[in-house]
Amino acid sequence: MALNLRSMKLNYHQGINSLILWDGSVPKRLVQMMNQYGICSSYPYQIRAVAALSKSSQANARIAANDPSKIKMLPYDNFNWVSRAWEASASHKTQTHDQVSALLVILPTPPEKTAAEVTSIGQFKEKAGSRHLINPRDALSDILPSSSDHRAFRKNASMHVQTILVDILDGLDHLRSTIPKFTEANPIAPIKTEEHYLPTFDQEQGSTRGNMIVLEHYWTKVLGIPKAAFEDTMYTVLGDRLTVARDRAAQDQRAVDLSPHAFDHFSSFSMVGGLMHYEMNFIAAFAGNSWGTEGSTDAVSLSTLHKLLPNRGDVNPRKINYYAWLRFLDVVLQALVLKAAMTSTKKSTPEALAAYLKESDESRLKLSQVAMQVVDSFLIPSPDRLEDSGVKSLKGETESGHAILLFHDIMTLREMHDAVKRGHPTRVLRMIKYWMPMFYAAGSFNYSNECMETLHNVIHDWPSPYGDVAFKGMFFNPRGRIEDFKPTDIRVEHLNDRVKEKAHGSNASPAVLEKVVPAMGLLQDLTDRVFEEMGVEALNQRHAHVGQRNDVRILLRHLDSHNIFEFTKDKPSKHDVVDLYRFGLQRVSGANGGHRRHLERHKLRLQARHSTSATPEQPIDSLVDVIEEALTISAEDAPIEFTLGDADGYEGVEVGNSVEEVF
Repeated sequence: MALNLRSMKLNYHQGINSLILWDGSVPKRLVQMMNQYGICSSYPYQIRAVAALSKSSQANARIAANDPSKIKMLPYDNFNWVSRAWEASASHKTQTHDQVSALLVILPTPPEKTAAEVTSIGQFKEKAGSRHLINPRDALSDILPSSSDHRAFRKNASMHVQTILVDILDGLDHLRSTIPKFTEANPIAPIKTEEHYLPTFDQEQGSTRGNMIVLEHYWTKVLGIPKAAFEDTMYTVLGDRLTVARDRAAQDQRAVDLSPHAFDHFSSFSMVGGLMHYEMNFIAAFAGNSWGTEGSTDAVSLSTLHKLLPNRGDVNPRKINYYAWLRFLDVVLQALVLKAAMTSTKKSTPEALAAYLKESDESRLKLSQVAMQVVDSFLIPSPDRLEDSGVKSLKGETESGHAILLFHDIMTLREMHDAVKRGHPTRVLRMIKYWMPMFYAAGSFNYSNECMETLHNVIHDWPSPYGDVAFKGMFFNPRGRIEDFKPTDIRVEHLNDRVKEKAHGSNASPAVLEKVVPAMGLLQDLTDRVFEEMGVEALNQRHAHVGQRNDVRILLRHLDSHNIFEFTKDKPSKHDVVDLYRFGLQRVSGANGGHRRHLERHKLRLQARHSTSATPEQPIDSLVDVIEEALTISAEDAPIEFTLGDADGYEGVEVGNSVEEVF
């Protein structure tokens, strides 16, 4: 290994140590001290090495971007940081920078196809607007869950319930191997995703014009792709909803550009959203429905459950902390599963339930039967359906009825998160079908429209196999391991956090960050590999785990004391909770529904893009209204902030475990 090599000009051991220390943000003075002891190279060498590595990384990114045998995607996002001044005065002030971070990701080419065949512009022109060539009713049906989707969700929900029961109840570990495996018709191969970190760009993204500048900067200047390449090749861009909406608006505004180059029209770009932002916005949407307000809560309102748990200060419906909310909802889901299983089996304690599940040789079958009974009785049926069947005798808003809705909504989130982790795109696409009407019912019209756009693109408008390739580009595997997939946009968010860590010093500037950021990916990979090969990573995992079982028991006692899921003891509620899925189905369908409006807006955009400024039928004025509507955040969503939060060591969670292992 390089760690044990020696050279007359360079000590590789010290050089690698120096780079690892830079990756860990070790202060300059400590580096200088360790250099005196011969542990690492000098601080000047460290800085020169990082700068040289950045240049090399950027050169490799250019080579990959101009390789015709590769399919390229540009995930990017903006972030803010504040430059420090040791003495704030009239001449020394802090300054806020609005910058862009970006990656170049290489998407796997399907077997028996070439990159040129997958990304050929000609086939996109043939398929453009295919969603309008079929009956609107059929188009809507294609992007809503089918009967097979409902059966698959029912089956997977049962497997989630079995997993939770085995995890939370003592003495059931022997049943873990009997739980069926999640199946996927089109799995993603667990191969390490090829990525290249690109320099940051000191450019705001607060307008469509800003996004135009960003796209031009990265594709032609940073990556050096000639404009001629965009004439016959489709490139993919990934971002959050607002970024993608502005990119599409840029395409609309550039449609009338008189330039002969396709790049100047931005017509060679296809946009996909980030799965992490889907999850975050779904949490915001259904939390607004289930949280409750002062004087309008009940026993299963999220605000009530939140008050019962200690150390959950980061759970706030107006500021969505991604990891904090996932862990909080995991506790709620486990408590609901336990209470539903106890009610179904008529057991009064978790211990009695565990004894019942393992008391016979048919424990495997019994576990499966109890899980399916929980799903069929307390998760799948709506409160209205239970009222019609006579199971729910108390009509209207009730606590057990709200518990069923909460159970269903959180289970869809768990199914989505689990599908991403395992690299199962069919399952993810299914949950986007579920979430589309749920977003609409919750008032998150922008994300409902984004779901429609994604579904129509993948199912109708994008040629095969590009649609499959682009959708799989929303998944990222950092280490090439099984069940180690992440949303691609979370990779960009982690890059943002790492960049901001480097920007904490008083000497940081956009120019400095631009020089060092391309090296961050390589150094992070170096650090991870060295720690793993030397056993440091395994040693770091040996610590006391702080689980969430106590929190689950707290909520279980609360649910049990209020007789949740016991319909003969149900209580009325003052909290008005909407059945998001079923109410959303009503809102998106019909002649004046959300889906028909989506089709009208999309058709208007196609007319504008395929017309010229001289044609009288081009609806420019109407198009401006559409663009403004697409970029407007609804009043309900405007005050909500989103943060990534801390992935490891969060309050009440097993320290060192990733959130994927918890949720």
